[in-house]
Amino acid sequence: MKKLFLLLFVAITTTTFAQDKISIESGNFDFLKDQTEVNVQFKFENPLFQADNYTEAQYLERRKTETLAKKGEESWKEWNKEWQKHKESIFFDKFIEGVNGKAKK
Repeated sequence: MKKLFLLLFVAITTTTFAQDKISIESGNFDFLKDQTEVNVQFKFENPLFQADNYTEAQYLERRKTETLAKKGEESWKEWNKEWQKHKESIFFDKFIEGVNGKAKK
């Protein structure tokens, strides 16, 4: 009985929280019905960071100054390495979260 209850709970939770990341506000995707593959490209040109709307160069310079002052050169190199990895992987998910969050307001 406990396993059945747990399975039901997991199914409901998954259905509730595993919604599509992008919702259609208007229009439709009928023009894609015969397509087997679609190439979508996101171009992050001139992104702005934080509430102060820093450009990427300004943000990195500010972050470098803060990191060097508090933790040193080695910490800055590690942070910068992680930043480059995040730009290629995690940044996309955070971008979608931000777009969806602002679209709902």
